[in-house]
Amino acid sequence: MPRLSNWNVSRGPLPLAADKALFTFTLVVFIISSWVSLVAFLYGLLIVYFQPRVWRSSIIRVVIVAQIINSIRFIIRILATFVDVNVDFGCRALLFLNNALSMLPVNLCIYCVVYLQMIVIHKVSPKKRWPRVVVLTLASVCAIVPTFMFMVVPARILDTDSLCELNRITNHKQYVFIMCTVAIWEYLPGVVGSISISIIGIHIIRTRRETQRALQASQEFYGPSHAFGEPGRSDLLHRTMIHIIWFPITPILSLWLNIILISVAYYKRTTYIWLEYLNTVMLALQSFLLGIALMVNPTVRAALAQHAKKRRQEEREKTAPQAPDTAGSGEFGMPPVHLNNILLDDTLGYGSASEL
Repeated sequence: MPRLSNWNVSRGPLPLAADKALFTFTLVVFIISSWVSLVAFLYGLLIVYFQPRVWRSSIIRVVIVAQIINSIRFIIRILATFVDVNVDFGCRALLFLNNALSMLPVNLCIYCVVYLQMIVIHKVSPKKRWPRVVVLTLASVCAIVPTFMFMVVPARILDTDSLCELNRITNHKQYVFIMCTVAIWEYLPGVVGSISISIIGIHIIRTRRETQRALQASQEFYGPSHAFGEPGRSDLLHRTMIHIIWFPITPILSLWLNIILISVAYYKRTTYIWLEYLNTVMLALQSFLLGIALMVNPTVRAALAQHAKKRRQEEREKTAPQAPDTAGSGEFGMPPVHLNNILLDDTLGYGSASEL
């Protein structure tokens, strides 16, 4: 395969630097990342299997789907980096899938933040479907449409005979093309997510202050009340803020350095191995951050707590001694009702109280 310099040694359309240790390190990290996302996806499906009500939450559905997309993304990345592809269409397809699948999961995460902002601040009803459809469609379009240019742009416009010949040290046209089709759209989720979560944070701070002033005034007029110590709406929003903070962090940590690496290679006409190692680690962080976003979700945690409670209840019933038949009937020959065996159906908490 023709190359601009001996700096590129791998045969895929996303070549690595000429360093065997980096070659092995990147392959291992990408495989681990793919498995992490796959395990998180199966973990989410297991939760849905034991607690089907969890699937009612659109945020949970989006986060679970993002896991399998991210797992496939790292498989595509391995193919694009380490597999010899000499067919132009094959290189185009790998470049398109790699870039689209890398942005789609983080765009779905930003959807969660923006949708929460719409519900909390703009008072959009969670029961309405069109806001979710609009935001999800926009998130998908921003990930797929710009990167689809890899499938249709003529190679001669980029001063090359085939997209298989793209190098990390790009020429001017290739650099501008990558900036317009990839870089801007990788920066955009982090910017939008940061702005949205800042707006939510400011709203939470104001809500907490207003709630505290109202409760203090209530105490002055009506005396101490147990309600002052109970978590109110402001505390609920504060806990929600802690759980969604992972969403805007994901694109910032996992994608922004990749663009910096491409820019450094273009302007310096060389590369730095330590940046390649750091970029590989940052790309892999996306799997772990998406997994954390799923596991710390309050709906998921509440569902696990309810399932554990149910299992403990069943174990107690199995080990409890059987009462005699004469003592097991009430006044009208009916068995007594044990209130301890009734499972409350509202233990999923605020995470599943609505179709967030």
